[in-house]
Amino acid sequence: MISVPHRLLLKCPPEVSHHIAIALLRIYQKIMSYFGKQKAFRSFHIRLKSTASINFANRVGLAAGFDKNAECFSALARLGFGFIEVGTVTPMPQEGNSKPRLWRVAPEGLINQMGFNNCGVNEFKQNLRKYRPYCQVPILANIGKNKVTPNESALEDYGILFSQLSDDVDGFVVNISSPNTVGLRELQSVEFLDNIEKIAPKRPIWVKLAPDLDESSLRELFILIKKSSVFQGCVLTNTSREIALNVYQRTEGGYSGEKLFHKTCEVVGLCREIFREEKSIIGVGGINSPERAKKMKQVGADLIEVYTGFVYQGPGLIKALVDSLAD
Repeated sequence: MISVPHRLLLKCPPEVSHHIAIALLRIYQKIMSYFGKQKAFRSFHIRLKSTASINFANRVGLAAGFDKNAECFSALARLGFGFIEVGTVTPMPQEGNSKPRLWRVAPEGLINQMGFNNCGVNEFKQNLRKYRPYCQVPILANIGKNKVTPNESALEDYGILFSQLSDDVDGFVVNISSPNTVGLRELQSVEFLDNIEKIAPKRPIWVKLAPDLDESSLRELFILIKKSSVFQGCVLTNTSREIALNVYQRTEGGYSGEKLFHKTCEVVGLCREIFREEKSIIGVGGINSPERAKKMKQVGADLIEVYTGFVYQGPGLIKALVDSLAD
């Protein structure tokens, strides 16, 4: 059941609602920091092939895009998430695309054209260090290139982020699939991932891919990731420009929400077919019920993440999903 405060938030313009939610979570985080560390959660291992390993509190995480600046991850963990993906962060601060850039669409969907608006890696790192001691769940940093950085220099941006954040997070998600930074999706290539491997730190690293890639391109990337001694697996999937265009006639931005679920399941299933038991998959896209969470696990996801479902349904969704995936 959605609470009255949550219903009121959904009456506000979407980006205003987001800022209010972040502000409230920051207040809650500040208060809870006086009570010391968060209580320990049950943990488990997922399949990882490197020497590094992460104990996740449960199988349900928060996707990137909510806590863009690592401002309230400790508060979010206290709501029941088993891990938090913060970011997307870029080396330099950037304002993102012009407003309006976030829209609610029925049923339970969002179209965003945010454009990696964030505070930049220096402030991001300070935020992490301030509240990391109070957070007992894994933190993954979603990293991307600045808008002004040409693709030929994109590797330098990712290298800066690896170097700056390796001591402060448990792992990374390399974001080369947002539809809201011009040219970024062109980095979804074997050549670019080969180069990422060469600069990667000794931390678990996942690659986040788009749902709009054709099957042959996905297969090629999955095979590379499977063979890699660096990459842990994939986060599948990012938002869909095809759904935004074909269903909602939006020429810009990417769609997230329940209409993405079946496409995400197809991509996760293909990935699991190729990975077999050798790599991990984090499934994200349209998961808004226990039934969908169990389906995503059934097709091959080791962990799941939510974003849009959390926006619409609030914290009550987290416990329902965690319980549905308990094993």
